[in-house]
Amino acid sequence: MWFASWHSTLQVVFRAAVAYVVIVGALRVLGEQVLAKMRAYDLVVTITLGSVVANIPFASDVATVDGIAIMITFVTLQEGIRWAQARSKTARRIVTEKPRVVVWDGRLLTDRVQQWRLTVEEIRAAVRRAGVASFSDVQAVVLENDGDWSVVLRRDCGADRSAFEGLDLPEPRAE
Repeated sequence: MWFASWHSTLQVVFRAAVAYVVIVGALRVLGEQVLAKMRAYDLVVTITLGSVVANIPFASDVATVDGIAIMITFVTLQEGIRWAQARSKTARRIVTEKPRVVVWDGRLLTDRVQQWRLTVEEIRAAVRRAGVASFSDVQAVVLENDGDWSVVLRRDCGADRSAFEGLDLPEPRAE
């Protein structure tokens, strides 16, 4: 069907505009951190929220107010999780993946690469993006919980290694 009626078209436009205003309002209230680098659970909520927003104009069996209630519920739950993570280590541990060390002291940790189903090629790419030519120049390569790779060079790693606190570091090599 190409065109049903102006009434149905205006109804879709109105419902889409209401959904748009609600989502923009929610983003203004919640702030820019909502749009910052996403973790897995953020991505799931974003996709779900996008689906709800997309369905509001077209789902005639769902009232606009019901769609808005769904959006507000997802955003409120998301902020509740963010609030809990900021105040509780247990909540952080449940919701977020720990960063994963895959190179330590210049040595590729092949058991971890296999365990986490990573590839050596993606680790090499991360090292190259850091402008480094050799693993031997690297103190650590960490797959962060947001999916980014951190590469710390040996020359930048002094006695204070507090940035590695809480990470599962391998035992020192027997020399």
